[in-house]
Amino acid sequence: HKKNKPWFNPDLKKVLKKFSFPFYFIDFEYVDQGVPIVRNTKPYVKLPFQWSVHKWESENSEIDKGKSFLRFADQDIERKFIESLLEAVGKSGTIFAHNIASAEVKILNDLKEKDSCKDLVDKIDKLIGRTEDSLILARMNFYSPLMNGDWGIKSIIKAIPNCPINYEEKDNIAGGNDAQLAWFICTDPKTDSNKREKQEKLLIDYCSKDTLALYYLVKYLMEK
Repeated sequence: HKKNKPWFNPDLKKVLKKFSFPFYFIDFEYVDQGVPIVRNTKPYVKLPFQWSVHKWESENSEIDKGKSFLRFADQDIERKFIESLLEAVGKSGTIFAHNIASAEVKILNDLKEKDSCKDLVDKIDKLIGRTEDSLILARMNFYSPLMNGDWGIKSIIKAIPNCPINYEEKDNIAGGNDAQLAWFICTDPKTDSNKREKQEKLLIDYCSKDTLALYYLVKYLMEK
């Protein structure tokens, strides 16, 4: 940091060798319901309502266009969420998510306790077993002064040359709190269809940015 230069772990190549293609990049959005409107859910317990997945088939291929899931007040939303996710990530390959202990893996473990998902426990465990934390990957192997001491994905991408991801565009969803607010807007009976459609588009764009950002991080580390 004092020299104003990025740092890379000299053993980075060895670290990356343990990951197997295809690579999947995932991100979840969730809401803390004060007064639950989905049955069998509790106040202020993370309710997942959205995921984004991008797939990178091989080092010499382009990343795909991505897939997404977005629901709001479906009474079987948790079942739909995990079923569609399991289909999207297939049965093999490395899955990357950022800060998995506080979001993705915690949500997956919570879903295992749900009666509606009991028959999927083994599949969820296998998914968790394939998941790598890109936060730990970055923290242990990379640093740039442009990150200002922060390993959040939105700070990391500022240090990646030619990364096109921009969270600061006007009127966009810029973070998890904004995403939760969008969920409340979309589940409000007073919200008209045009406003709801706009929020849906913003949510899909935002979650997709997060998974693309993970791709650019891993790709950058591999190039180094």
